[in-house]
Amino acid sequence: MLVRVVIYLALPPLIFLILVRADLRGTLLLVPVAGWLIHLALLGLAWASVRVWGMERPRAGALIVATAVGNTGFFGLPLIAASGEGFSLPAAVMYDALATGLITWTSTVAVSTAYGRADEGPRVSLGDLGRALLLPPNWALVAGIAVNLAYGGDLPLLVERPLELMGAAVLPLTMLYAGLMIDVRGLGRLWGEVAYAVVVRLGLAALLGLAIGRALGLDGDVLNTVVIMAAMPTAMMSLVIGARSGLRADVVAGCVVVTTLLCTATLPAVRAVLL
Repeated sequence: MLVRVVIYLALPPLIFLILVRADLRGTLLLVPVAGWLIHLALLGLAWASVRVWGMERPRAGALIVATAVGNTGFFGLPLIAASGEGFSLPAAVMYDALATGLITWTSTVAVSTAYGRADEGPRVSLGDLGRALLLPPNWALVAGIAVNLAYGGDLPLLVERPLELMGAAVLPLTMLYAGLMIDVRGLGRLWGEVAYAVVVRLGLAALLGLAIGRALGLDGDVLNTVVIMAAMPTAMMSLVIGARSGLRADVVAGCVVVTTLLCTATLPAVRAVLL
């Protein structure tokens, strides 16, 4: 229920206001490119790692999806919104919508089906991808850009203030949801996979974000945003998709819980280094 409230009621106003007020620079178009390159690098690293370890397929696929995609929507956007100067809210929206959003319903689905169901090859769920593209946050992205280009960043106070109040609910609702989903039982037997996900998702991914962002010529607040978004904890949708496809749900869930908890320490540290 909380997830639906965030997706349908709180997140769209936040995204809309961010883009209406944004300075839509051309460099923003490189942000989703950076997101895809970071994902492909993490995907290749995780694939090579599970091959070396000789993991059974449902366990291997679970570790791959747990390390290759971060929670840029529920955590990244509200975190950037609350971070103040030094970061770019429009860049965060572009990263989440055009990188993570598309990756979730293409790459994550393909990996999950390839490793979770022995009788099926990798596939992309075009139906799920289409439904995801029609979710309210994506409509808010299009509407925000359109209003920005047509009228600039000025909205009537009667319109702007209610949208601000609704958007401000994203972070507290997300933290409440994270608290409800935490379950530490059974993590002891998954320490190897969880430790790997922590190192890759919360540490190495940030370094990849920095290297790839600089290689693309990004700098300043846009580069800082790419690095922070790259260092997000394991995406919650990876658990939903992975479990539905037959991957080891306990592995993905363990990675989600532990990376979500530890990111409260690692993300402020990354922010301090960047600024």
